[in-house]
Amino acid sequence: MRTRVKKHKLGSTKPASQLFLFSNKLNRNIDSYFSGNVILEIKLSSYDYPYHDEAKKVVDFMNTYCKSRAIKPYKYMTVVLNYKATGLTLTTLSGEYDYPIAVHGSVGYKQLATIHSAYEMLKKRLSAFEHYTSCTLSYAHISKSEPIKLPERTVVSLKNQLKKTEQSILKSMSTVLATFHKKFQPSYRK
Repeated sequence: MRTRVKKHKLGSTKPASQLFLFSNKLNRNIDSYFSGNVILEIKLSSYDYPYHDEAKKVVDFMNTYCKSRAIKPYKYMTVVLNYKATGLTLTTLSGEYDYPIAVHGSVGYKQLATIHSAYEMLKKRLSAFEHYTSCTLSYAHISKSEPIKLPERTVVSLKNQLKKTEQSILKSMSTVLATFHKKFQPSYRK
């Protein structure tokens, strides 16, 4: 009895590792740094991420990194599939790539998906909380008028609690970003 070999859809298999390098100009020596590797050079303003979920997630974190450092977002992303540590060393020494991120193996892809979904959930939570804060402060302002007469002490306590909760969400977001940067540092040695 013959068994049929299952065919993979395009984009369903992942490389062992992906190195994402961000810069504002393309390096003309990248082919010599990573000779023998597949290299994709992408202009971020016109890329729509077909079959490349990891790139979209890494670009989201890169944008957040740039906002936190008050840096203009990078224009180009260079993706190196199954990179070599020697090529990464040469690339770093060139000084043209400021923000390298690497994803290794199926565990790395799962971790990237998990960390990205956690960060997205925290962004949604922060957005909802900001709306809630706006409504609550509106209520507090209105409640100072006659029929309701909410005491000033209660309003101050409410504002303090809102501020503490917002700081807690921001701290969680910062922790997720730190975890991302810790887990996805490129490996210079293998």
